Amino acid sequence: MIGEELGEGQAISQPPSMHSQETVVQKTSASSTTTTTTESTTITSTSSGQVNEIQKQIHCLESPSESDNDSFVSPYVRPTHSKRSTMVSISSLASDNANYDLLLERLGAQDSPHETVTKQASREEDTDWEFWSKVISDFESVAKSEPKILSLHLQRGIPPSLRGMMWQLLAKSKSDRLEEEYLQLLRAESVYEKAITRDLLRTFPYHPYFQGQEGQNALFNVVKAYSLYDADVGYCQGLSFIAGPLLLNMPEEEAFGVLVQLMTRFTLRGHFTPQMDLLHKRLYQLDGLLADTLPHIHRHFQAQGIQSGMYASQWYMTLFAYKFPLEVVFRIYDTILADGLDILHRVALALITKNQAILLSMEFDCLLNHLKEDMLAVYEDDVNELVREAYSISLSPKRLERLSKEYSVELIKANSEAEIISDLRRQNKALAETVRQLERITKQLENEHALVAKQLQVSNAQQLELQQTNSKLQQQVFDLSNALEILPKTIESRVREEMEILCTKNGALVQRNAALEDQLVYMETMVIDMKVKYAESENERETLQQRLADLAFLFP
Repeated sequence: MIGEELGEGQAISQPPSMHSQETVVQKTSASSTTTTTTESTTITSTSSGQVNEIQKQIHCLESPSESDNDSFVSPYVRPTHSKRSTMVSISSLASDNANYDLLLERLGAQDSPHETVTKQASREEDTDWEFWSKVISDFESVAKSEPKILSLHLQRGIPPSLRGMMWQLLAKSKSDRLEEEYLQLLRAESVYEKAITRDLLRTFPYHPYFQGQEGQNALFNVVKAYSLYDADVGYCQGLSFIAGPLLLNMPEEEAFGVLVQLMTRFTLRGHFTPQMDLLHKRLYQLDGLLADTLPHIHRHFQAQGIQSGMYASQWYMTLFAYKFPLEVVFRIYDTILADGLDILHRVALALITKNQAILLSMEFDCLLNHLKEDMLAVYEDDVNELVREAYSISLSPKRLERLSKEYSVELIKANSEAEIISDLRRQNKALAETVRQLERITKQLENEHALVAKQLQVSNAQQLELQQTNSKLQQQVFDLSNALEILPKTIESRVREEMEILCTKNGALVQRNAALEDQLVYMETMVIDMKVKYAESENERETLQQRLADLAFLFP
């Protein structure tokens, strides 16, 4: 798809032949009313004949005033002020004959130093300036009265000096309101400014105007303004490739107007909406037309796995400006603005038809590269041949409408499938969430299981230990039970023995007690005797003391 073709970081190359048309864009003074002697000398051999012929066919012309000359700015002269218009007033051009003189002045003022005089002369010799002057002066009338002649001239190519004005007339883009809105949008900020700035150097990288500051500023302004003007589309790099050719032919505010018309009135907007429905429909139509007109090519593409979106999406999204020379791009713009976007199918089929022998000899990689890079080589820079072959291809509106309906049916079917897939995805998402929850629960349970397992191991160890302890206790109980069975007899025999010993001891103690009682009685008797003797001794002592006292009294 185009997102892959125009993706970030991919170098965008432009064939060298593109410079042949770039030379039309020169920065000459917009206010110059006469050409220099050198310009006159250069152009005399190429344009003087046409100028003289036009002058003979114009009767009763009034000379233009200086103000008229000053008010006109050539579309191929880059504006020094963005507010100046290449098409100051179409109505004023139609109201008087001064437009013929302005046309003559434009022919003399055009300066293309990078284009050879021979090629310019050949191009101008094939131009019917009388017809084009009539178209510029009264486009609506010519379009109604001579549509076939106008279409033939448009197929041959709009003269470079008139291209900017003609594009605006064909697109019906001239609008003061839109130009004022453009100026207002320039003062606003866009969320896409960084992306636009990043892509500027990758847009027409070999064109000096777009590699200079002025061209980058103009391209930035137009694309940024459109990103604000159409918020649903916003910005895509393909928009820069559509705006670039417009800026090479008119000032930015007019380029913005034509860009808006291309996107809305010419339905190019459907190539850039988020779903790109119209782009997909046109690619589907291209596949159908290819199967109708070049079935062998269609089968070869299918066999090699080549789908139209792989090569034609960049053609349709950028109107062939992504890889094709600007001279070719300008001619394609001429036909698109004249006949609508269906001309893209014709150009694509013409290219494939011209290259069919080469394409049939290639396989996937070389085939896809050729479709993207080398489709114009067979034309040898002959743009007219490409346009002629494109218009020689007949496109049936009924066939296109039938393909459109088939695409709608396929789209409805795809949308139904997409809805089913979307439902399945939602269910899958819900199930995935359920699975994630279950996984979390499972993980939690696994953690709990690990903890329980660890606790079980501990419990088993404890149980083993308890079993061992129980075994020991059971042994002890068994031993105690055995001991209890023997204990009564043992106790009885021991009690009997002890009783006997106690009885023996008691008998001995009784005997001893009786002896002690006898000793006590004896000792009590002795105590009584001693007390009697003591009382007697006391009486004797008192008697002796009395006698002592008497003696003391007797012997003082």
